[in-house]
Amino acid sequence: MSHSPFSREELLPQEEKLAITRSDSRLLISFAKASSLQERRAPISPAGVAVLVSNQHTVLVESHLGDEAGYPDQLYAEAGAIVTADVKELYAAAVLVKVDPPSEEEIKRMRNGALLVSALQIKTRRRSFFEQLLKKNITAIALEYIEDGHGGYPFVESLGEISGTSSILIAAELLVSSRKAKGILFGNISGVKPLKTVVVGASTTGIVAAKTALALGSNVELFDVDISRLRLAKQHISPHLSTQLIAETALAEALKQSDVVIGALSGERRAPVVVNKAMVDQMQEGSVIIDISIDSGGCIETSELTTHDSPTTLYNGVIHYGVPNIPSRYPRSSTDALNALITPFVLKLSYHSRIEDVLAKEASIASGVYCYKNKATKPSLNDWFGFDYYDLKLYLI
Repeated sequence: MSHSPFSREELLPQEEKLAITRSDSRLLISFAKASSLQERRAPISPAGVAVLVSNQHTVLVESHLGDEAGYPDQLYAEAGAIVTADVKELYAAAVLVKVDPPSEEEIKRMRNGALLVSALQIKTRRRSFFEQLLKKNITAIALEYIEDGHGGYPFVESLGEISGTSSILIAAELLVSSRKAKGILFGNISGVKPLKTVVVGASTTGIVAAKTALALGSNVELFDVDISRLRLAKQHISPHLSTQLIAETALAEALKQSDVVIGALSGERRAPVVVNKAMVDQMQEGSVIIDISIDSGGCIETSELTTHDSPTTLYNGVIHYGVPNIPSRYPRSSTDALNALITPFVLKLSYHSRIEDVLAKEASIASGVYCYKNKATKPSLNDWFGFDYYDLKLYLI
């Protein structure tokens, strides 16, 4: 059997030396601020801190962790957290939780054998990021890899719901506030032809976008490459939802008549580009494109990566919105959504005294592990960066 990367002492607050049992397994957990550009979300709210503290865990929170989400330091302190600006202290904890992946400098600050819980965003990583983690024997869990036991990815789906809803709200705003905007309103107004929304991709994000647009009175057409997804979308939204398989001719015709286009396709590596320049050239001036897939390269050829400060570009009279990480636009809602998932997830870490037991008995936690000690345990790390792949299950027997 493998030796644990944690000693019993590492899983305990340093000021207390208590025996670890299933009913008394106390952790020292750090929650660090995001370091990525325009990342405004926090991984936990004061309510989540209160839950962890009530379960006898010690919680360190980096100063100003929740400022953007409307949660000042005082609320975290009142919930029982130790609020600190001491980065050395934060990164010395046995368990570190962060919304975005740590920088390579931040990894250097982490203790050997620590447990990291954060997003991975593999398409933005470099090989050296993983080399640092492996060198320090860090067990790393990616939020977007965590499965729920039913084939779903709760973190991806929860934030996808926010992206899907907000994409329609953003489009509604751009239809009236942008340069060359059409000046039209979502809504089923008597005597007024409803606008048309085309959603490309029946992912969770796409389905929520289609559902939101339909609820606001828009005619909606949903495209995908998978007929099963389209069938499920009709069941989930409405039997009256118009659905089509992605085919160039049909998609081009739908885009000509559209007022709003939502790009919600993603892929293992890069989002497939299914809307080309020629299709956009045929769209009406003042129409709006929200390319949510810009996080993975974009599924619309004319999309450009933009920022919250300057969110739109104009191509052939069509307004494009290409801001990545749309949930960060709504930091309070996104923080609350992350808190609802991360708090019970972190609690599970204390159900067992050794990390091997946690991973062996908590399938949802094990599903997110991409680095275990000095081994790469996800095939995607081999596909993208050439690391040798090791099956995590072989080390948990």
